[in-house]
Amino acid sequence: MHSAVYPVLGNETRLPFYLSGIGRTEPEFHVKRDKGLTSHQFLFTAKGSGVLRVGEKRYILEKNSLLYLPPALPHEYYPAQDDWTTCWMVFRGDKLADIMQNMGFEGEMIAAGADISAFVKLFERILSLASDNLHNSEKCSLLIYNAVLKAKGIFDGKSADGSTGSNIVDEAVRYINEHSGADITLGELADLSGVSPQYFGRVFRQRLDMRPMEYVARVKVSKAKTMLLDSDIPVAELSQRLGYTSPTYFGIVFRKYEGVSPSEFRKNRGNII
Repeated sequence: MHSAVYPVLGNETRLPFYLSGIGRTEPEFHVKRDKGLTSHQFLFTAKGSGVLRVGEKRYILEKNSLLYLPPALPHEYYPAQDDWTTCWMVFRGDKLADIMQNMGFEGEMIAAGADISAFVKLFERILSLASDNLHNSEKCSLLIYNAVLKAKGIFDGKSADGSTGSNIVDEAVRYINEHSGADITLGELADLSGVSPQYFGRVFRQRLDMRPMEYVARVKVSKAKTMLLDSDIPVAELSQRLGYTSPTYFGIVFRKYEGVSPSEFRKNRGNII
């Protein structure tokens, strides 16, 4: 069953947020958009699970996962199970691209296993008003704005009541510190949080004033300094223990942050620290 409302657009196009479509698709079908959408889109899984593909990236959209897609982003999604049911809304607005970007919406964004109950209530309210857009366009505009705020809180790792939940940066930092010997990637860190690499990178930089992979490198260098001073492990073996396949590259990274090579650091320990 596919139920949708596409309001006839008039004066509401002057509003900062206005609805261009909203509905429920049961079961969801294979959607492929080589040029993306004209509108911004929110979609959440009400039942079953689906698969989203954006370029080479693949995401599983399970029940209660929330998805945001910006305009003009090529993508496709399709059922992972036959009974995948989605609820979605698409919206536009005057200068909306700048507004959304300033609020932190960039690229595809996915929140998995989150509390989306407050967002769902807003969706249902917008759906109930959408069929009478002549009288409800301003109400819908305000509700869409509230839905955007709720979605931002969900993607930022906050619960529906606005309190701080599982913070994605804290989780990533803890993971990096506990796995300094692994070859950690940006995609791996983003997957831990259920968000896109682009969004994860932006949130991480806002919090720590450095890129995620720079923090990974700094943690490895910090561990290396301790190992260089407290052991006689050869530098080549030490680099392998820290997840580097090339001792030469490890030396380049170490020198970048310490100004000397690992061997020089070990030799001149009393003068460098």
